[in-house]
Amino acid sequence: MMVGLAIALGGPAIAQTTAYVTDELEITLRSGQGNDYRIMRLLSSGSQLEVLQRGETWTQVRAGDDEGWVRSLYLQPDPGAAAQLEAATNRLSELRDENQTLSERVTELESRLETLSDDNRQLQADNQRMTQRLQEAGEGLELADENQALQKEVLDLERQVQDLSREADRMADRESRDWFIAGAGVIVFGMLLGITLTRVRWRRRSSWSEL
Repeated sequence: MMVGLAIALGGPAIAQTTAYVTDELEITLRSGQGNDYRIMRLLSSGSQLEVLQRGETWTQVRAGDDEGWVRSLYLQPDPGAAAQLEAATNRLSELRDENQTLSERVTELESRLETLSDDNRQLQADNQRMTQRLQEAGEGLELADENQALQKEVLDLERQVQDLSREADRMADRESRDWFIAGAGVIVFGMLLGITLTRVRWRRRSSWSEL
């Protein structure tokens, strides 16, 4: 396996960039440019390295806290297939976890939506009942107003009847007095007439006796 090298063609020899150890390979990081130099550490396939200086045969890199040289042919600019597969697998696992989380969230939202729909239907039913009750209450108020008006009319009629009754009583009393006075007058007139007639008769008798 080779280490990928992300170095722009024609760039400066000491430009820093990133390179990766090629797939299926374990290479050595040496202290100098040659196989005779001391091996500082082993670099596994897919290891990310910081390129410090590139050469045709050897490239100076930094691996963690160590700086050394590796063969240029074992470097590549992109992660190896194994590393990419591992990254893709990890990403797939993350996506599956995210999908599971989203599915649970969707289920929760659907349940919440169903609850809200039930609440909405209940509120609509309550609103309809309240509207009906308000309508009935309004009709009741109208009936109460009508009843109150009728009661007032009844009271007015009762007062009128009482007034008429009192007036009838007064008229009956007046008529009785008038009849009484008229009757008394007739009696007095009859008595006066009787007295007058008696006197006339007595005078006539007196006149005849003198003849």
